[in-house]
Amino acid sequence: MKKNKMNIIIFFALLLFTGSCKDDDTGGGNTDGEPSCDETLRPIVFVHGFLGSGDTYELQMQRFSSNGYCNENLYAFDWNSIAFGSDATGELDAFIDKVLQETGFQKVDLAGHSAGSGTGYDYLSDPVRAAKVEHYAHLGGSPTDGPAGPNKEIPTLNIWSTADEVVAGGDIPEATNVMRTEQDHYEVATSVETFEEMFRFFNDLAPASNTIRSQESIEVEGRVLTFGENIPMENARVNIYELESATGQRKNNNPTATANADVEGRYGPLTLRSETHYEFEVIPADGSRIVHYYREPFIRSSQLVYLRTVPAGGLGGVLLGSLPEDDNQTVLAFYAGSRAVINGRDVLTVDGNTLSTPEFTSPANSTIAMFYYDGNNNQTSDLTDIGGTWGLVPTFLAAVDMYIPTVNERSITIQLNGRTLVVPNLKSGTEGAIVAQFY
Repeated sequence: MKKNKMNIIIFFALLLFTGSCKDDDTGGGNTDGEPSCDETLRPIVFVHGFLGSGDTYELQMQRFSSNGYCNENLYAFDWNSIAFGSDATGELDAFIDKVLQETGFQKVDLAGHSAGSGTGYDYLSDPVRAAKVEHYAHLGGSPTDGPAGPNKEIPTLNIWSTADEVVAGGDIPEATNVMRTEQDHYEVATSVETFEEMFRFFNDLAPASNTIRSQESIEVEGRVLTFGENIPMENARVNIYELESATGQRKNNNPTATANADVEGRYGPLTLRSETHYEFEVIPADGSRIVHYYREPFIRSSQLVYLRTVPAGGLGGVLLGSLPEDDNQTVLAFYAGSRAVINGRDVLTVDGNTLSTPEFTSPANSTIAMFYYDGNNNQTSDLTDIGGTWGLVPTFLAAVDMYIPTVNERSITIQLNGRTLVVPNLKSGTEGAIVAQFY
């Protein structure tokens, strides 16, 4: 039996044995009773798709770390997916070289979603680059004539869905093909079923569990980047506030934790509590708009807590530049971090308005983000498509004419399939924009 597989089996035996000892020190584990990670497990590099960022894989990384992977061996490659003509493969090659240098491994496992799957195939078309990759996972990508690699020699896992109305997938000859029938385009990358397939493919062994293992004390870290282009926001200030979950209001005026983003936009790690609602306030150093992130509570440490800001130019700047800065109204964005909102499957309500309608959440649109503001400047919630520059991106995004006044302080309730987030109606001019994140 291969040494790597034997190590995994030994680790899983320990994981199962200690699974009920959450509050005990197991010796070599942490204070949550979790065994030490297995440093022999090959690093994984994840590549996001169009308009995405590394946090596409936040839950997947938590599942891998719950099954023995060291956080230091899990990497997300951020690239500018809307800069046509850029050298993404060259940047990915430099990134993988850095991963190999940092970890001491000779090869990585690679996964790419959507446009990132095309980047993966392009990367692996060169024999020198292909020699750095042991396995490749092709997620929600277009079918090809064979596995990745200049000679089709890279073992390739191809996961696609007949319910994906963004990319028409299909089987790849000689690849390991997995067809889903209900998962949307984004879900093909983020689902627990995809985790199970990737783990089995990378390790020739099923994971011990497909759940995210909870921890009482957690650490969060991530990046501050511009929306779409993923440009690092150096020196951006990140303030984290503990919230009253029923109102979305801060419990204290002073932040629980603070950090400044470095030259790569990275911040943290910062110690927080699990099962607790937090606000992440992002104050860019360049004086651009403040953004407030409200998300569902963490149950496990995460290294992919990404905070996006409003870019000055590019497609991201064109889209988000239309957001008003008006103290008479709130500017609110909804973000779905694990799957799209699909009419007929999901129910989304914002401030009492049902917005999981065919107009905004059709399967073809695969909506993962929606923006709400008074697009008609009539101080009325028309609940219509704002249109305009938003039409430049025909998938993933929607903008709804909704007037949320700020004359009186109150809370806004967002519900997705029975889960709830509550946020304050901040003044979009002086206080900034709001993002409510569901995972």
